[in-house]
Amino acid sequence: MATNQTRQYLKFIDDELNRLWRLGRNTMIGWAPTDFGLEVLFVPQYLLPNLFSNHEDILVGSALRTHTELRGIADICEIEPYSIAIPETLRAAAGGERSLEYLTKRYSITKIRNQAVILVDIVGFSRHPALDQVTLLNSLSYSINVAFQRAKEHGVNISLRHSTTGDGFYVWNQTNTMSGNLDLFSFLMLLLAENSLGRRSGIVSTIPELRSSFHIGECFEYYQAEGARPGTNSFIVGDVTIQLARMIEKALPDQILIGDFSARPQNSAEIDSKKETYDAQRFLSASHERLRVFEDVTLSREKVKSIMCYLTGHKQDDNAYNVSRYTITDKHGYTHNVYNAKVNVHRQNGEIFLGRQTQDLSDFNAEETVLSSDPAADSPEQGAET
Repeated sequence: MATNQTRQYLKFIDDELNRLWRLGRNTMIGWAPTDFGLEVLFVPQYLLPNLFSNHEDILVGSALRTHTELRGIADICEIEPYSIAIPETLRAAAGGERSLEYLTKRYSITKIRNQAVILVDIVGFSRHPALDQVTLLNSLSYSINVAFQRAKEHGVNISLRHSTTGDGFYVWNQTNTMSGNLDLFSFLMLLLAENSLGRRSGIVSTIPELRSSFHIGECFEYYQAEGARPGTNSFIVGDVTIQLARMIEKALPDQILIGDFSARPQNSAEIDSKKETYDAQRFLSASHERLRVFEDVTLSREKVKSIMCYLTGHKQDDNAYNVSRYTITDKHGYTHNVYNAKVNVHRQNGEIFLGRQTQDLSDFNAEETVLSSDPAADSPEQGAET
């Protein structure tokens, strides 16, 4: 529990940062502690594209710098850092680097590598009356909250964030390690299962039909203003959100698309210390183990024995399944590689399938390429739905 002096110390720093932020005109690029307070570097937002076109990695990770690092960044920006002198009566109550890191983060922009993001989209959203749209969004938000709660109950420590796209949500985990990305993917499986079971039960007629996509890539995290100060909830934008938006444009109702990513684990021991990167197929293989923690989870008033996810393909002569990769072309003429995923939900009342199987993709506007067998597909595509 923070003492009154500590709160005053943090409020003083926050007020000083807010003054330098100038209603959102400036962004904090870095800070360093001094004997008498802090040294901070603020840069006008409109200069960022030019200043950091060849130095984007400066924005990766923590904004806490050594004095030498901060001066080097200041030389690139040709802007002098500003010294915040903390009153002597408050210096003894300094909150530590962790508190300052949280405080300063709200005034900065952070580049994130290997960020997993989900995009869930309500099918036919624009065709509904306005009140129905609100109800559908609230229903989807409820499913997100239920899936989050179930994940927490089963020991998945996920720090969830989401922002609306108008007819759906971007969802991400603030922990963007390999393990955190697997947690987010597991959360997506819970969300889709909760939504599908709710729709099948027919208890509520306003549970939306969804299409969804999952991808890992780069993005920038930032904080929007709430009044005259930056808010407490972060937002993301970047290559990963753009890719997801292009993927979802082509997705069919009920379809689940996985991006063709190649990501580097921050900790090589998290998947395989012998390999430096992981792709969609290896990621799905790793997700099988993670999803085992949800055995006997209760979703939409039903007991679910297990959840498994597969990349779809075609049955081979040895009864194994290969994997198909699809290339979609967006409205700007750019191409994006994706995989189609299917989820098997084993429940007490029988098995159900989420997503679309290979034979259900005749209307999917994409070029198919058949790859080698999926190492994760240790069981077949579990037959057609009847």
